[in-house]
Amino acid sequence: PSQVQKMTISMTSDNSMHVKCGPPRDRNGPNERYYLEVEAGNTLVRNESHKNCDFRVKDLQYLTNYTFK
Repeated sequence: PSQVQKMTISMTSDNSMHVKCGPPRDRNGPNERYYLEVEAGNTLVRNESHKNCDFRVKDLQYLTNYTFK
């Protein structure tokens, strides 16, 4: 599939985030699943999949930079 559209990340508390996005333009397959990887530096700290692109990421560490993919 192509990349998801309109990805937004918003802070819901001091240590949690809400990640949402729209579907890709080209789906290319019968099953629609969305995957979110959360990295701190080069370390994968979370890997989740949902039927909808709507993720609530909780229990993040203070003073840590995260990358959401």
